[in-house]
Amino acid sequence: SHIWWQDQIVNFHQNISFDGLWLDMNEPSNFVSGSISGCPRDSLNNPPYKPGALSQNNIYDKTLCMNGKQSWGDHYNVHNLYGYSQIEPSMKACRAATNQRGMVISRSTFAGAGRYGGHTLGDNWSGWQSMSDSITGGLEFNMFGIPYVGANICGYSGNTTASLCNRWMQLGAFYTLSRNHNSNGNTPQHPSALGQENAANAKKVLMTRYTLLPYLYTLFYQAHVQGMTVMRSLMLEFPTDMIARTIDKQFLWGPALLITPVLTENANSVTGFFPQGRWFDYYTGQEITPVNKYVELAAPTDHLNLHVRGGYILPQQMPANTTFYARKNQYSLVVAVDDAEQASGMAFYDDGESIDTIDKQQYTIINYKATATQLRSTVSVKGYNIVPRLDHITVYGIKASRIIFCRLDSRYKTFTWDPTTKALNVTNLNHDMNTDFILEYERR
Repeated sequence: SHIWWQDQIVNFHQNISFDGLWLDMNEPSNFVSGSISGCPRDSLNNPPYKPGALSQNNIYDKTLCMNGKQSWGDHYNVHNLYGYSQIEPSMKACRAATNQRGMVISRSTFAGAGRYGGHTLGDNWSGWQSMSDSITGGLEFNMFGIPYVGANICGYSGNTTASLCNRWMQLGAFYTLSRNHNSNGNTPQHPSALGQENAANAKKVLMTRYTLLPYLYTLFYQAHVQGMTVMRSLMLEFPTDMIARTIDKQFLWGPALLITPVLTENANSVTGFFPQGRWFDYYTGQEITPVNKYVELAAPTDHLNLHVRGGYILPQQMPANTTFYARKNQYSLVVAVDDAEQASGMAFYDDGESIDTIDKQQYTIINYKATATQLRSTVSVKGYNIVPRLDHITVYGIKASRIIFCRLDSRYKTFTWDPTTKALNVTNLNHDMNTDFILEYERR
């Protein structure tokens, strides 16, 4: 069956080009219970225990008869592995068809499926509670080892509203799998269908996502080689913080970027919890004080609150309408120092589409280390040539009244300094990303 499946996908690609596959309704879902003639009255189809969620009190409700035979055994024993069994052969078939890395998204998954594909959280409702609940779903599947996951933005069942879809596009831009998906018969919910303001707000937040793709891509590299989560709960970063353990309306990208979405209707502010440490407004560098408490944040309709955690360095890139064009744009760094004015980070780069670049050593890793007076970049693995150059570096949290000068490898560089937010922006660097550098900043 694997060979047959691959042949079908390869043949399909010869007629209609595609980059990835979406496996839907593969629980497997069924529009009748078992079969049109029902199921045998045996111990498999009528076990002593049935899940409480069954709408018709039949274990084969909306799926197949449990006595159905599969290569792995009776369907009763392998039902939860049905979707999982599709993912690996589908990924192999996708790569055979495209000769590129590709991707597979599946509605049904099981532990281990994250090695081969991502997960869509399936049918949801166009409602505020459903949007809020999606955060928990994303966090759970990251802990299950499936870091590429997302809900149907704006909802699938029922009609959305402009207000709901506006806020859901902001939240959904920070699902790892970001996809607006609608059902037949509902009112259109793509941003431009909901008015000029919604379209502009969606574009703004998606451009922020695209700006941060180098950081997101690096997190997926760490997930691949170390099993790390990408969409991460505060509990995982602050396990001894009793409040952080309860937070399910905020989440992190990796250890360093805190997302605080608006999840209630007609709200122009949102309350977020900031654990111990330094936290900086992603857009301005303004530090949150005091911390280790809930803070009310302004949240106009065009704004998603993002905060960078002190002690971390995030790689960025100028955005574009697609990743193909974004990858041609210049890079930048956001450095947020901690109380000791230290920070570190890394960036992973490859061509984004070739197969097995890690095994083939066809990638580059850059490590960054900041102190109170300098930022050092070290290329630790050099297997991929990065063509775009480093354009600018922004440093948040320097404990100084002013900056006297900035030098990159002993060459003076232009910069701006905001004495209120303590944000330093060093510009016009034009640095070759494939080489090390030291950025020095003299302070008073």
